Amino acid sequence: MNSHSRRIDHPKLLFASLGIFAFLYFPLVVMTLFSFNQSRLMMDWQGFTTMWYRILVHDTRLLDSLSNSVWVAVWTTLLSLVIGVPAGVVLSRDAERELKRGKVFFDVLILLPLVVPEIVLAVAFAGLYGFARIRLSFVTIVVTHVAFSLSYVIMLVRARMSRLDYTLVEAAMDLAANESLVFLRVILPHLTPALISAALMVFIISLDDYVITSFVAGVGNTTLPLQIYSMTKEGLTPEINAVCTVLMIVTVAIVLVTQWVQRSALSWHKTVFSLLLVASLIGAPLGWHQYSVSREHRQVLNLFIWSAYLAPDTLKVFEQRFNARVLFDLYDSNEALLAKLESGNAGYDLIVPGDYTVQILRRRRLLSPLDKSQIPNLEKNLYPQFLNKQFDPGNQYSVPYMWGITGIGYRKDLVSDPVTSWRDLWAEKYRNKIVMLDDMRENFGAALKLAGFSINSREPSQVQQAKKLLELQKPLLQAYNSSNFQEVLASGDAWLVQGWNGQIAKAAQENPNIVFSVPREGTILFIDSFCIPLDAPHKKLAHQFVNYMLEPETAAAVVNHTGYTVANRAARPYIRRSLLSDPALFPESGTLNQCEMLEDLGESVLMYDRFWTEIKSK
Repeated sequence: MNSHSRRIDHPKLLFASLGIFAFLYFPLVVMTLFSFNQSRLMMDWQGFTTMWYRILVHDTRLLDSLSNSVWVAVWTTLLSLVIGVPAGVVLSRDAERELKRGKVFFDVLILLPLVVPEIVLAVAFAGLYGFARIRLSFVTIVVTHVAFSLSYVIMLVRARMSRLDYTLVEAAMDLAANESLVFLRVILPHLTPALISAALMVFIISLDDYVITSFVAGVGNTTLPLQIYSMTKEGLTPEINAVCTVLMIVTVAIVLVTQWVQRSALSWHKTVFSLLLVASLIGAPLGWHQYSVSREHRQVLNLFIWSAYLAPDTLKVFEQRFNARVLFDLYDSNEALLAKLESGNAGYDLIVPGDYTVQILRRRRLLSPLDKSQIPNLEKNLYPQFLNKQFDPGNQYSVPYMWGITGIGYRKDLVSDPVTSWRDLWAEKYRNKIVMLDDMRENFGAALKLAGFSINSREPSQVQQAKKLLELQKPLLQAYNSSNFQEVLASGDAWLVQGWNGQIAKAAQENPNIVFSVPREGTILFIDSFCIPLDAPHKKLAHQFVNYMLEPETAAAVVNHTGYTVANRAARPYIRRSLLSDPALFPESGTLNQCEMLEDLGESVLMYDRFWTEIKSK
């Protein structure tokens, strides 16, 4: 029998392989292609441009988040190698002879961080830092990343050590070499491939992590994944595609450099020098930016806010006027904001929670009362109908900022009849062309309104009736989608979507066939407000910032840039007429009278959670 393995050559295997590679890489090609799209809408190609990359170069938010990500990854990699290499050597196969009784125990300890869900580790570390009263910071991110990265280093080192010829160690010892010299001259050179692989793996995992970082990141430590995820609130824009494309290119470059180092058979100290040189070339420009900023002697405001809630020059003007520096982090949900504040060690001066979230924060005594004497623009400039709401009577803790309503966006060129009711989202003729928000309260709100009840109903029979309506609707749906529903509508893939007026109005500016409708049964009105946390370190500066944001010119600049609506009546003369005339952004007062605001449901939220889980699981 021929000792050479027979070559398997079959056209179907070739096509199957090509299909697999296409499945893996085609999404990356699409992402890269649409990073050059002139339109902000992901699914609407309007021509080639490099504008988004030029914007990216001057976007300080993204540069700061990239800097944070790179430095977290570099320090995580270095510390993981320093700790993991000796541990891997000690726990290697031959060393295990001396640790027979503890072998299973140590194996479990090594494997546990790899099999435990990330969310469990995130909650555990966040709870630990809260219990120990450790302020969330750059250090807490690195420490946590090292904790879940060590296992990768130890396993790779152990695997490499199993191939070590221990006669070389014995020969070196016979030549009077001490343990340190043996480690440096024999073991470490042997481990060079494992060191490179471990460093690459840890660096990429740390650079890419979102879940754990979102729980343990502190003020001014937003990493690139956190930044990108928070930006998806505006949809998958070409700017996000450009950021992801650059990140992909950097990752590929790191892999290629690593492959070159491995194949060039460099000594271990030259390998380490090469890796440090690459890290320095990547991190030096970003590090210099952070160093130059850190040398500025200015008071600092720590802001926690939604994405797309500020105009480009909003912070610059404030910083110049008050000789201050604003550090701001972004969150993607009210629940994420609650989790960060409840840890008790976040360190933010100002937050922008939603209405019912203000209720929860007040009840849990996490907010500081406002000194209205420092906010003269509050009573003077804001619409009275947005003040003294049930979630904060007398506005003792909150100042209304942004507001909006939930409604139905539809394509008038594809939908023959006018859309005027929530019932249109239950119409059989629109099967597979309907998209609902991926949000429990929004879905139940629509169903409760359709059934003639309040969106804040706590009656089990009424909520059960709403649940049945949502179960009847689910087979008609194309998807639950809160991130880019406006893009799906613009592309024509969906004809009707439940969505927020701001996003749908922005999509309508690019596609005149998109119309926003407020259902006649009524809908949800939301107000996002400025609040000062109880433990805010710079409360006076926070009051000054709120008063500045309520100035007519500042508020109007935010509306003109973001397309969202502010609760500031004094800003109207400075807002573009095209926006003021848009009924989706500025509906009539009669429309607002049909709206309800979400309230904290208390214990009833458990019933809603259970029903929502049952609906989504079917």
